Amino acid sequence: MRRASRSSAVPPAVVPYARGTGGRARVLHLETRRGMLAAASTVVTVDGAAYPLPWGRSAFELPADRPVALQVSQAWRNGTVGLASVVLPPGPDLALEYRGPSHPAMAGELGLPGTVRSRGTALQATLLGCLGLLLLALAALVLVIVLTAS
Repeated sequence: MRRASRSSAVPPAVVPYARGTGGRARVLHLETRRGMLAAASTVVTVDGAAYPLPWGRSAFELPADRPVALQVSQAWRNGTVGLASVVLPPGPDLALEYRGPSHPAMAGELGLPGTVRSRGTALQATLLGCLGLLLLALAALVLVIVLTAS
């Protein structure tokens, strides 16, 4: 039996705005995607109210008549990595995508769906490549020592 794809899954429940909208409301649809480096969950902060959430789709109620501060990060050991933030101007419903970084020293990226990328991929590939070369050199050294000892 095939499992349903994420896109056909039931839409997420809308997280209510913590301070109350006091007027017209809108909905932010947020898709969080892992980078090469990924913590177990994300932390979405809306105007200072933090929501630890699993990776994937979520929806938030926001006031439609004023700017809203949005931050997305990953809880990592004793801190956070991949922080991305934006101030959303007043307006209608919107959809955004967060992409986690490939290296812990890099920021995440938050933007329109399909436009974000995982930062630090080249840095991570370079570090892994150097580690691979170091391991090959170490294996060659061990081989030379073993061959000369016999």
